[in-house]
Amino acid sequence: MKKLLFLVFLMLFLVQSSFAQIRLSAIKVDDWVRKNFSGQGVVIGNIKFKGYPLSTLSYTGSGNVLQVQKGLILSTGNSFNVAGYNNSHNQSSTFADVMKPESDADLTKIIRDKLYDICYIEFDFVPMDNSIQFNYQFGSDEYPEYVDSPYNDVFAFIVSDESTSKNIALIPGSEVPVSINTVNHKLNQDHFRDNNIYKQVVIKRDEPLKLKKYGTFTGKVLRGIASVFTTTAPLPGDRTVIQPDAELMKKLDANLYRNLRYDGITKKLTAQTYVTPYKKYHLKIVIADVSDNIYDSGVFIEDRSLTAKKDVQQPGFTDYPDLSKVIDPNLILQGKKLEDILPAEYQKQIPEPVVQAQVTAPVNIRETPQAVREVPQTLNVTASSVSVESPSVAAIPNLVILFGFDKSEIDENEMDKLKAAMEQFKKMRQYYSLKISGHTDSKGGLQYNYALSDRRNKAVIDAVSQILGEKIRIPAVGKSYTQPVADNGTDDGRQANRRVELVFEKK
Repeated sequence: MKKLLFLVFLMLFLVQSSFAQIRLSAIKVDDWVRKNFSGQGVVIGNIKFKGYPLSTLSYTGSGNVLQVQKGLILSTGNSFNVAGYNNSHNQSSTFADVMKPESDADLTKIIRDKLYDICYIEFDFVPMDNSIQFNYQFGSDEYPEYVDSPYNDVFAFIVSDESTSKNIALIPGSEVPVSINTVNHKLNQDHFRDNNIYKQVVIKRDEPLKLKKYGTFTGKVLRGIASVFTTTAPLPGDRTVIQPDAELMKKLDANLYRNLRYDGITKKLTAQTYVTPYKKYHLKIVIADVSDNIYDSGVFIEDRSLTAKKDVQQPGFTDYPDLSKVIDPNLILQGKKLEDILPAEYQKQIPEPVVQAQVTAPVNIRETPQAVREVPQTLNVTASSVSVESPSVAAIPNLVILFGFDKSEIDENEMDKLKAAMEQFKKMRQYYSLKISGHTDSKGGLQYNYALSDRRNKAVIDAVSQILGEKIRIPAVGKSYTQPVADNGTDDGRQANRRVELVFEKK
């Protein structure tokens, strides 16, 4: 009898699997990166991987469940759990002890919370043209519960060279990183696919708990068998449960929730950045659970999508000749410079190097865009146009103005600090520019705190204008509670986070 039941279960599983629209398989990660990720115009090497074997799998999709239909998934849990009917609102799997958080030098520049189940791929690459890109989708079971919260899982695509580092997992046309807070059912909806079919339901006292089950034929058969061995009893009191909602199911893509277990996923996005051709760069694709090790998230990376191409729209575009048949890019991967391996007859064809002024740390992945916020643009200038600054120019130290709880008014002590700094700035304005960013503690909602950080920015701009005796326009970014400098779990930490940072930059 036991053998018969096992055969029935096996046949049902095989029948169901034959119709699966996301097929997953184990893979040797460095082999996939070397053979399947790199497309035209990019040479890669020095590949490293950190993670658990089940966190990174290759996959093939069909039936338009995924827009990125073939590639590799990096997950904070068991990636085999990604495929199938969305039969849980809080799918979770973990590989580590919640009492033993992990660490990552790059992610700690982005987020200060504890990290778990870190998974990353990193490697060096040499582009043959000035623009590199690849395609991806990001999905999570933290949708929708953790939208507008400070507890989003983190992922980033960090491109770096010897002096700069930048997260290129950005919302198209912006400098805002993709995250649960920035792409969801309320914000940037054009880039989001909702897959949440669950709602909270209150079961009243003495009412039997009747949860309507939706699912595959296999699931129904298994539940029917299980019901023979279980009993139900009235609940002792009111109880809140989460269950599938028929009205939500009508609004969603049935093909999606029958085949993908994440409660939300972005549409197909492209990570892109400008680079200098024939120069060595480093790419790190990384994802991690934040604050705890539950609620899985994953990023789908498309096969053959890492490519380099010529983009004449780049500000300060510099045209390089095709050197792919003249040099061996692997020598650059090993540490050689282009000028060291280029034949003499080609030396004069190489333009002056482009100096790219970029942020030296990845942008925080939780930042939400606002139309009124200004984001500094990446500047491209030739080396010959870079001015040499006088060593006699004294440095103006950056300044932090602190605020009271839920306040945007500058108190007397902080105003004295601001006046002293502005007196120094007034004397040296020809050498310095000023930009500011407003911050809050974690009390209250995300959007409320974005508005509060904007009000704090305005208070500082108004005060600076009054001190200088003229209306001054200062680039300002509201950060809400996304970039804490201290622990929001303490009074002292929250006080340190209620701030506006003033940064004085040499021109």
